Amino acid sequence: MPKGNKTSLFVSSTCFDLSQVRADIRDFSESMGFEPVLSEFDSFPINTSQNTLDNCLEAVRNRADIFLLIIGGRYGSITEAGKSITNLEFSEANAKGIPKYVFVKNDILSLLPIWKSNPDADFSSAVDTPKLFEFISDLRDSGEIWVYPFSNAQDIVSTLRKQLSYLFSESLELRHKFYGSNTELTDLKPKALKLIIEKEDGWEYLLFAQVLIDKVESYNHKRLDTELGISFGEPILLEDVQEVTAWVSSRFNWISSTIQQLSYALNTGFVKAVGEPGESGDIQRIIHLATRISEAYEQLLEWKLQFLRVSVDEEFDCLIDLASNFSSNAIKEIEEFSSNLYSTVEGHIVTASSCEKKMDVTITLTLTVPETDEVSNEIERLSRIYV
Repeated sequence: MPKGNKTSLFVSSTCFDLSQVRADIRDFSESMGFEPVLSEFDSFPINTSQNTLDNCLEAVRNRADIFLLIIGGRYGSITEAGKSITNLEFSEANAKGIPKYVFVKNDILSLLPIWKSNPDADFSSAVDTPKLFEFISDLRDSGEIWVYPFSNAQDIVSTLRKQLSYLFSESLELRHKFYGSNTELTDLKPKALKLIIEKEDGWEYLLFAQVLIDKVESYNHKRLDTELGISFGEPILLEDVQEVTAWVSSRFNWISSTIQQLSYALNTGFVKAVGEPGESGDIQRIIHLATRISEAYEQLLEWKLQFLRVSVDEEFDCLIDLASNFSSNAIKEIEEFSSNLYSTVEGHIVTASSCEKKMDVTITLTLTVPETDEVSNEIERLSRIYV
């Protein structure tokens, strides 16, 4: 959920038999300042190229912050997967890892033990299919979700008020625990924060990879500008051979220095950040190192964009064109490194787990700049002409 957006409450249930309950829950959601997400209202996001099931599952993935499942006497139509839409929506919410609240009508719950004792009996007067009992039984027997009984919408509202208060309290505690004075954490995306919270095997390496991915992706607008060949800003006017060659040389020195410092920082700082094998990593160092690498990536992009703003006489175009590629290799290498690192680390984790070894990941980022012979020859040529 992006900062500043309303918290969304996704309501999953069959519609026709629970229409009034859904309407009452919608009113409750709005009264709490939440954004209700219900399929029968025109605010529900629809992709016209997708079917009903895919639209519902996509809404859970993209719009649900809190998931509310309400079960009455209908299981609903069965999809090709052999499950109802509400069943699949719950699975989607479960995979997403968001808070889930499940309510089942009292009279259906009271029939559950009778169905378990005599599953072949006729319950058609109460439910549309025995698969509804199977669904409820699976929910209760899993031990992973609390199932609340209800008779009417007010029962659901009363319980939700209490449970959402507990959730809010828990969120405040997590906010204090993870943010506090650590301002670096406030900019992390959900996947990175989840790694910090859960701290499963290899979390330090995965956190470094995920923060790097997120930070590098944040500069996509500049990467796309380099591809489009556009750079808005004050033109860089270079009038004679001395200015042109001096400017080009300074950019090359800066780019070379940045690449050297970046390689050194990664080689010396990575182990300090993630910790020696068997030791816990330093969250602040991990975030700092990944952030600094991404900032170097941004600087390399910025230097490439600067060449697009250079204004020189026609005879200097060849030199500017050659020099504009100084940072191209390093840019591509950082992009490939960041995009491949997460899956590489996951492979190391699986290997270490299967061999019952401690995590020991060595990463290598090789950054290069193009050969300078062509640029040097062009500078020498220009110098002879304008001596």
